[in-house]
Amino acid sequence: MTAEETDSIEVENRDVNSKKAYYAWAGALIFSIAFTFIIWAVGPFLEPFIAILGPDLGAEWYYWKLPAREFMTMLIVWSFYLAHQFSIWGSIYWAQKNLVEYKTRPTSGLTTYNWATLLINAVFIILHLFQTHIWFDGLAQDVPIITSQGSVIIMLVLILVMENPRRGLFMGRKAGKPITAQVSGFFRRNHQYIIAWALVYTFWFHPMAYDPQLVTGFFYMFLLFTQVSLAYTVVHVNRGWVVLLESFVGVHAFIVAVYNTIQHASTDMWAMFASGFAFMFVFTYIYAFKVRKEIRWIAVIAYIGALVWIYLPASFGGYGRPLTYLMRLEFLWIPMILYLLAFVFAGIVYLFLKRRTTTETW
Repeated sequence: MTAEETDSIEVENRDVNSKKAYYAWAGALIFSIAFTFIIWAVGPFLEPFIAILGPDLGAEWYYWKLPAREFMTMLIVWSFYLAHQFSIWGSIYWAQKNLVEYKTRPTSGLTTYNWATLLINAVFIILHLFQTHIWFDGLAQDVPIITSQGSVIIMLVLILVMENPRRGLFMGRKAGKPITAQVSGFFRRNHQYIIAWALVYTFWFHPMAYDPQLVTGFFYMFLLFTQVSLAYTVVHVNRGWVVLLESFVGVHAFIVAVYNTIQHASTDMWAMFASGFAFMFVFTYIYAFKVRKEIRWIAVIAYIGALVWIYLPASFGGYGRPLTYLMRLEFLWIPMILYLLAFVFAGIVYLFLKRRTTTETW
C-alpha cells in the first residue's frame, strides 16, 4: 500500500468518525437565531430612514426603499452583492473541481469549502447589517420585486425536480418524462450556482430592517446559507432538514401576508399562502419520510379539515373566508405554479440532453 493510499484511508476514517458537520450545523443555527435577534434589537436605530419611506402602492411596489436613489449608496450595495456572489461562486467552482468524491459519499466532517463558505456568509451577513444602518437601501432600489420573489420560486422548483427520484412529485409517485432520472441528475450536479445566485441576490435585495416580515425572511435566509455552506456533508442531504427548508417559506409567506393585511390594509392573502404551502407538504414533501400510510392519510384529512374551517361561514364556527376565493381554487395556485414550472424546467433540460446525445451519436 502506497503512502498516498494510506493517507486517503486515514482521511476517510476521520471523516466517518467526525461530527464536525453536525457541530457546524448547530453553530450556524445558533448564529442564525442570535443574529436575527440582533437585527430586531438594533432595528429602532433605523427609524430616521423608516420615517421617510413612501406609502405602500400595492403588490408590485416594494415598500422598504428610500424615496430617492443615491448613486454612491447603490454603487456600494452592488459592490457588496457582487463580492458576496462571486466569492460563493468561486468556492463552488473550487469544490466541484476538488471534492468530487463527496458528491456521492457526503462527509460528516468539514471540507475547506465548508469552512470558507461559512466564513464568507458570516462576514457578508454582518456587513449587510452595517450597510443597512449606514445607507439603508438594498438592491430593491434598482430592480423590481418580482426578481426577488422569482428567485425563491426557482429554488423551490429545482428541489422538486432533484428530489423526484427519492420521494416522487405527488403523493410519492415519481413523475415520468420530462422529469427523468437523467434530468434530475443534471439539476443535482448543476444546481449549486443557480441556488447560490437566488439566495445571495435575495439577501442583498432587502435592507436588514426589523419589520416582522423582513426579520423572518432573513432568518430563513440564514438557514438557507447554512445549507449552501454545508454542501458535500451529510447535513446537506438530510431529508428532515431539506423538508424544513422547503416548508419554512410557507411560514414566512404567511407572516408577510398577515402583517401586510394588518399594517397596510393589503388584500387578505394569508389563506392562499398557508393552504398552498401546506398542500405541498401534505402531498409532496412528507413523502421524503418513511412513515406509515396512516400518518400520511391523517395529514391529508387534517389538511382538508383546515380548508373546511377556512371557508366555513363564521356562523357555523368557521373563519368565514368568502367562498369566491374557494371557487377560484386559491389553495391550488402555489402548487400549480411549482408543479408546472418543474415540468417546464425539466422539459427544457430534457430536450437539451436529448439533443446533446443525438449530436454526440452523429
